[in-house]
Amino acid sequence: MGRDYKKIPIVDTAHRCGLVLNPRTLTRGEVEASCPFCGDHGAGKYHLFLNTSTDQYRCVLCGAQGNSVTLYARVMGLSNREAFQELEEGGNVYPMPKQPDSQYTEAAPRKLSERSEVYSTMLDLLTLSDRHKENLIGRGLSEERIEQNQYRSMPETEKGRRLLADLLRSCGCDLSGIPGFRTRYGEWTLAGPSGFLIPVRNKEGLIQGLKIRLDDEADPERKYRWLSSRDMPNGTRSYSWIHVTGDTASRRAYLTEGPLKGDVASFLDNDALFVCIGGVNALHGLKETVLNLGVTELVEAMDMDQTTNPHVRNAILAIRKEVGHLPNSKYSKYVWSPAYKGVDDYYHARAAA
Repeated sequence: MGRDYKKIPIVDTAHRCGLVLNPRTLTRGEVEASCPFCGDHGAGKYHLFLNTSTDQYRCVLCGAQGNSVTLYARVMGLSNREAFQELEEGGNVYPMPKQPDSQYTEAAPRKLSERSEVYSTMLDLLTLSDRHKENLIGRGLSEERIEQNQYRSMPETEKGRRLLADLLRSCGCDLSGIPGFRTRYGEWTLAGPSGFLIPVRNKEGLIQGLKIRLDDEADPERKYRWLSSRDMPNGTRSYSWIHVTGDTASRRAYLTEGPLKGDVASFLDNDALFVCIGGVNALHGLKETVLNLGVTELVEAMDMDQTTNPHVRNAILAIRKEVGHLPNSKYSKYVWSPAYKGVDDYYHARAAA
């Protein structure tokens, strides 16, 4: 005759462990929680799945899995027998949920020449989808310039991302210390959302990092994200590097926000020199970049929403304080019709007129 086992609900156990649960999933058959073992990779991330039918758990990031008893035992530092006894006794006093800290040590990015070599090899292995090419052509870029700038589509499947990592390693690339790469279940893969990649280069053309133009993001202010694997197993964070595009021999440089915006504007203005920050508040390295270019004129070409957005206005004041009074350099502001938000939009409309 079979032995009867007492059902110990996995969600109740998670509460007793003090796990953070996704409230939107509490009525589902699978409840999402933040993993206490790998720390997910950021507050509000839920990669631990709790199956209310089988009372099993599994983290899709680190692979931790088991049942109610083993979950409680591992979190509380008990044997399975001790965990079962405590759970069987029940009780309705639960600890306050606390978002777990990541267990992963953040690695510093490898030196520029090494990052650029890996990224260049990676871009040679990738292609650009038709819809992403149409997006870029719609901005005013030619097919020749699109290929020259090496925009590429992110692999959409996990299988494709693992294959990319395998191919890079077979080419002799060391993926440790390269932002965007991480291990998953012991195998190297590429992290990041779907979209297309934008190389961010220095004045010598070396790729410092990559930005992703996201496919599925409704908020226009969050359309772009650095390719990063911060807080992931064997991952590496990205920094907000300064992008340089156009004729680096020019004595005049335009200052704008966003590498793709700078690429488009430079192309539509006969390869004018553009210096592009990653965000209105991302000024680290800006002064050094401008000084190293040796320009004698710096022209501010920031978005025209500065006229209505006080946050942007304040950020631009900080930019002017940073580079508005450099020696042997004139600083001015480029103004166009506020009907066009960005300098790229304005140039595109001007070219089509």
